[in-house]
Amino acid sequence: MPSKFLLRNFQPNQTYHLAHYSKPGQPLFIDQADYQSFLLTLSYYLRFPDGAPLSWVPRLSAKALAAKQGQSQYKGNPPVTLHSFLLLPDHFHLILTENIGAPKPGISELMRRVSVGYAMTYRKKHGGKGSIYKGKYKMTPVDDNTLPNLIPYLHMHPDINSTFLKDPLHSSLSDYTGTPRSWLKLMPTADSPELTKLGKLTLDVV
Repeated sequence: MPSKFLLRNFQPNQTYHLAHYSKPGQPLFIDQADYQSFLLTLSYYLRFPDGAPLSWVPRLSAKALAAKQGQSQYKGNPPVTLHSFLLLPDHFHLILTENIGAPKPGISELMRRVSVGYAMTYRKKHGGKGSIYKGKYKMTPVDDNTLPNLIPYLHMHPDINSTFLKDPLHSSLSDYTGTPRSWLKLMPTADSPELTKLGKLTLDVV
């Protein structure tokens, strides 16, 4: 039986915590440009979930691209909502809400396009062969009691210095303290988050 963290039984209107790790000894993000590339890929597929592949965009005319993006079956109802993220050198965390569910969950499609798209960019830039990831991404549902503490916990990760976390290329902390980016929807968070085992366990199991 597969681990419960590898199941893909995404339910509509349920929030999930996802994490994906790099292969041992191989960073997932080597420089600032890598973080920027990942966020570009993520934000593009959040805004255009069934749009043209991001790698095609430079080759399409403005008219062809607009036509392709205008054919979306979602029409302003995104299949996935991103609430928070944390990108670390060897893995990343995403807090997402599934808006569709079975038979074709939005999170599954988003992660497929983001994972493949970023890996192609990474290999083109840094070289090498094979997957850049350590197996499949892990996921776990997040309940309403955990979420207000989990997001601040990501933003106050005890093993990472605050300067790194405040960088908008590394986490969504600046979205919660300033003006949020259009492709991220804020969630209520605890004013004084209880960084106890409730939030920490949810982070650790993923």
